[in-house]
Amino acid sequence: MAALIAASLSAAHAQTIASWNFSAAQAAPISTLSATTGIGTLNLIGFGFSSGTPSGDVVSTPGTATPSFSEYLLRVRNASGGWSLGAPEYSQGLELDASTVGFQNIDFSFDWYSTTQGIRDLQVQYNLNTANSAGWTAIGGTTSANTFIATPNDYYNAATPPGNIAIDLSSITGANNDPNFGVRLVSAYDSTGHEPSYASATLLSGVTQPYNGTSGNWRFGNLDITGAAVAVPEPTTLALAGLGGLAALVAIRRRN
Repeated sequence: MAALIAASLSAAHAQTIASWNFSAAQAAPISTLSATTGIGTLNLIGFGFSSGTPSGDVVSTPGTATPSFSEYLLRVRNASGGWSLGAPEYSQGLELDASTVGFQNIDFSFDWYSTTQGIRDLQVQYNLNTANSAGWTAIGGTTSANTFIATPNDYYNAATPPGNIAIDLSSITGANNDPNFGVRLVSAYDSTGHEPSYASATLLSGVTQPYNGTSGNWRFGNLDITGAAVAVPEPTTLALAGLGGLAALVAIRRRN
């Protein structure tokens, strides 16, 4: 009986919970977007830290290493251009909120493009209760600081565009069946530890350069939160399981 119920409750293949994909240009200013598939909300965060307002738009973005590849991406930045140098790290970028109720084994993936003067270090964070501002936790990354390093003027992993980054959250059990789940893609300080400040995506003669704060941007596409739907057992399945258990109990009693 237990095996039968477990089989009925097992997860199906991964399904889209919420996805933000772009098929055409959209003019600025964009500060919030509903999911194009599923239910969820995308918000630009932090770009008005000292002055200005968030100003996203959707633009066609060809690759540099692979110019034959191009897709529409959401460009994120301050209305006056760039990011605020005075904003704390992890406070500028975008946030994606979506309920994972009915799903488990959560995954998140996205395409990332940085201009030459974009901030170099990107950190992925998740939160099991987006109402808790202190609940954001770093995950993934290719550096000891859990950050990803931008490819200047190109897609991440530019040789194989779109350079999709996949974050496996299946080990985070709290992300399952969570009505208040969220992920963030935010700028982080120089991961090489030179200074507690933002670094530019482009090196100069192999040397890390500080971000200038007035230009550069990141662009994102194919932002997908997925999970395996948890199947609810049919009433007939539970009834059959109950009958099976009852029959087994009767058989045991007869033997005794």
